[in-house]
Amino acid sequence: MSKMSKAIDGQAIGHAGGTSRKIKRLAVIVVEYPKATETFILRDLMVFHRAGVEVDLHHLSPFGTDVLHGFAAATRDMAHYTPFLGAAALGATFRALLRHPLTFLTIVWTIFWAYLSRPKWMFKTLGLIPKALAIGEHAKRNGVEHVHGEFAGHPGATGWIINRFFGIPYSVSCRAHDIFRTQALLDRKLGEAAFVRTISAFNKDFLLKKVPGLQADNIHVIHSSVDLNAIAALDPPSNDPFTIVYVGSLQIRKGVDVLLNALAQASDALGDWRCEIIGSGPLEDELKQMAATLNLDRVTFRGQQPFEEVSDAMERASVCVAPSIIGPDGRTEGIPNVMIEALAHQRPAISSNLSGIPELLRPGQTGWLTEAGNVDQFAAALLDIKNDPARAYEMAKAGRQVVAEEFDVNANAMTQIKLFSAHLAS
Repeated sequence: MSKMSKAIDGQAIGHAGGTSRKIKRLAVIVVEYPKATETFILRDLMVFHRAGVEVDLHHLSPFGTDVLHGFAAATRDMAHYTPFLGAAALGATFRALLRHPLTFLTIVWTIFWAYLSRPKWMFKTLGLIPKALAIGEHAKRNGVEHVHGEFAGHPGATGWIINRFFGIPYSVSCRAHDIFRTQALLDRKLGEAAFVRTISAFNKDFLLKKVPGLQADNIHVIHSSVDLNAIAALDPPSNDPFTIVYVGSLQIRKGVDVLLNALAQASDALGDWRCEIIGSGPLEDELKQMAATLNLDRVTFRGQQPFEEVSDAMERASVCVAPSIIGPDGRTEGIPNVMIEALAHQRPAISSNLSGIPELLRPGQTGWLTEAGNVDQFAAALLDIKNDPARAYEMAKAGRQVVAEEFDVNANAMTQIKLFSAHLAS
């Protein structure tokens, strides 16, 4: 058992009789549900569920149109949505004003002041208050012992508001652009949390440098995870044809244009190759047009696919890629989940030297890192893997070992349960 796990076990003391007690009911806050790209959250929820924790999953946006992956079907029964201007939200707001007017005004003033230079964010966060109050009433009524916000943005704000009004302990997971784009209000949302979970050591260092008052021992690095029991360690790919697989949304920060330019540059040297692009997003039409302009008729856009289809694509893959860049307003990656999945499948992987990615892809050991946006380096990495598949496969096998040691969902979700249990509502 790690030192951190021992410390957590020592804190998980019940309020009666001094006996250790595991959390029984947890509320988890997300922005969208279902969201096909957030498999890391759904995997955690499934482990919580199997461990006997009752989970209320509150999604702040209306029920989405994304694919709900088969492995996470049980989360549908956990899901709750509270309309912004529904009876529950309006009633909860009236009761909060009646019973706790000073707290209400303090929350409004704190949000107003924190986002004074970002009026759009200010109004969005202020508009969240009625919904947060309704979720808080639901949590109190149903015996929720802890609230966890997935992402430091609106989910983190929801947990903070619930704690201020109802006294239920809360925690926050910090991943990428939720802390990189702005640090406004993070001193409150994270500073008042029972604990903060972040998915990389890079993020922890960033928060300690950028957010005043945070304590290092209250920030726990727990990587986003995959279920190794459900992911086969694949044999070497055939490389005939050499198959490049991209999985992710089609937006600026994902850098798919870098991939297309690299393919155009390396096309002749790659020989018989294919590229599958799995995902959808606002740049889909533009990227298809770009592929046509570059005469990349070997590139196939497959749209959004369920997890099971993605696994099949991984089996065909000679290499999996995540050519991430820093997008508008500081949007960028934490550690791309698809890179974790690729190494779990023992597939060679290429990504960018950004954020926490080097904690997974270690040059010369587990994968290839290129400088963000550098087409020449990306093309060279593709050729390295094409020209020495045996070495690439050995690095991918080493990558699976790193995933087993640091990115396994069963171990990491149980660590979160211990942390929740150490901070139970009285």
